Amino acid sequence: MREQLVNLENNDDYHSARDKMGQVQVDRILLVWPKPTRGQNVPLSRRLDVLLMHRHSTRLGAHLGIVTDHEQIIEHAGALGIPVFDSVTTAHVSLWRSRTSLRPDITKPPGHSKSLKLAKHYLDHRTKIRNNNPRLDLIRGGILTAIGMLSIGTLVLLAIPTATVTLTPKYSNFESQVNVIADPNITAPDYEQDIIVATSENTIVSGEVEIEATGTSDLSIQYASGTAIFTNLTFQPVTIPAGTAVSTSSRLEPISYVTQHDAALDGKRGLITVVEVRAALPGPVANVGPSLINRVEGPLSKQVAVTNRQAITGGQTVIVPAVTRLDRSKAYDTLVNNLRGYGFADIVANLPSYQLSSIETAEIKDVLDLNYSHSIGEHTDKLTVTMQAIISVTVIDEQDAYKVGYKTLQNQLGSNMELYEDTVQYSRSNASTNQLGDIFIQVTTTGIAAPEIELSNVNNTIRWKPITQAKRDLLQTFALSKIPEIVIRPAWMNRMPWLTWRTSITVNSPDYMTK
Repeated sequence: MREQLVNLENNDDYHSARDKMGQVQVDRILLVWPKPTRGQNVPLSRRLDVLLMHRHSTRLGAHLGIVTDHEQIIEHAGALGIPVFDSVTTAHVSLWRSRTSLRPDITKPPGHSKSLKLAKHYLDHRTKIRNNNPRLDLIRGGILTAIGMLSIGTLVLLAIPTATVTLTPKYSNFESQVNVIADPNITAPDYEQDIIVATSENTIVSGEVEIEATGTSDLSIQYASGTAIFTNLTFQPVTIPAGTAVSTSSRLEPISYVTQHDAALDGKRGLITVVEVRAALPGPVANVGPSLINRVEGPLSKQVAVTNRQAITGGQTVIVPAVTRLDRSKAYDTLVNNLRGYGFADIVANLPSYQLSSIETAEIKDVLDLNYSHSIGEHTDKLTVTMQAIISVTVIDEQDAYKVGYKTLQNQLGSNMELYEDTVQYSRSNASTNQLGDIFIQVTTTGIAAPEIELSNVNNTIRWKPITQAKRDLLQTFALSKIPEIVIRPAWMNRMPWLTWRTSITVNSPDYMTK
């Protein structure tokens, strides 16, 4: 008799379980539920799920059996006339068939009908007690009354309080960043377009870098091995020759193993024998856990069943150091950075005082010579790279760049801010080039200004907060020169009003000039 063993997993649903059953024409299908684990739901535990699996097996022309100890699934299976077993071995040694009709059976499976009737009677009795308890009704009424009184008190607390808030702002630091285009092809700056004049200086440098190879390459490999248990499904003697193929079925790609010696089973259904198996292919991918080997390849699949009670282990790959593409890239980048530094130092040493440059502008203009000691994948501990290149450095007038930064900061502040000229400072940081040869220079401009405080933002910050927290949040949110003054009426209230229109906000003049 042809039988298919389907092992379910905790994340399976009807569709994934049906896919595991496939479209193979067999005589019997045995669904194996996973052991329940704490914190995880039992898959396919609804009566509808069991019914749909039964229907699918019927369409395939197969009888359906179930292996599980879950009470709910046992109940559903009994109602549908599906045999239930406590283990795969018990199922293999039993002569069983499932009912082909999909009409539910009103009888319960043996050993469970009595307990189910008692449970139903208990639940019905508890429901009647719960629905006819006057004391419970009294408690419910009291709770509803309390909720109503609490709601009224809450409305009073929200509507009565008023507050007066006085804020004294101080000057704040502002910062702007702009990418200034330093163009070596123009003769005069264009501040409105963020373009300034730039010049380029070149020099020839050479260098060498040696790094450790971080890649690996296969040197030797080992096969995973273990034991498999074969069960006689017939009443005839069965010979299992060495080289018999078995495999897993619960993975996307089945993993194959072969028996390492001959084995035989006497002509008695349910007899088992233990056989050593080894993975068909080497490597750690063949290391699997218990009960994952469940398929017998070839004609023996109709005579015996197979499983592994213990994990299959031992598959591994021995590796040695080798050069990777990343190693070559890393060595190249390191050498380029070194050469950029050499070229920048050589050029800036000869610049006049009014000119400015930065290491970020140093770039490889042309590579004259480049050599790698090893190719990608080649076995080696170290990789050496040598290079000779032309380094280009961009030189600018810093005052031109700072004028662009000042314009950007003014535009950022807006009309409601006053910028104090004596506080403006400039700095220049990162630079890079595009395909057109333009240099993008980032200019940072900082200054101090007195801000205008939006009253809506104040209300959103302090609404329904305790006074101490409101003061703390105002100090953290706004630039203030002193602790905010808050007066609440009535005095016994210690929380800001819920209604924003009940809060009056006064903003004093900034005290920056008095400091």
